[in-house]
Amino acid sequence: MQKLKVSKKSIRDNEYRIMGVGYCEMQFLLKYQNPIAYSSGVYGWSCDYYEVNGVVISTGYSYVRDKNMESDYKLVKYYNELARTVQGNLHLSYDERVMETNALLLALVKKCEVGQ
Repeated sequence: MQKLKVSKKSIRDNEYRIMGVGYCEMQFLLKYQNPIAYSSGVYGWSCDYYEVNGVVISTGYSYVRDKNMESDYKLVKYYNELARTVQGNLHLSYDERVMETNALLLALVKKCEVGQ
C-alpha cells in the first residue's frame, strides 16, 4: 500500500487525536505497522503518520503535536525497549513477536490517551 502525501495542516485541522514522537523513538513499536500518510516540506520528508486504535501517530524530524495528547518521552522509551526485547526473543515465533509488539503499541497509545 502506498502512502498518501498530506499537509500537516490537514492532519491538525481534522478531529484526529495525534500522538507526536521524534524520529526513531518508536522504531521497534512501529516495526510491523505501515504508515498511512506522510508530510514533507521545503527540506524534504518531515514525518510519517500511522493509525493505531483511532489515534494518529506522527513520527519524524518535524512531526505534528497535539497539546491534548502529549507523549511522555520516558514512557515511549520504556515501551520501545520492551518491543526491542520481544523482537530479539528468538524463542517466539514471528507471529508471536508481531502480536506482542502490536499489543505493546496499543498499550502505550491507551496510556497516552488517558494522560498517564
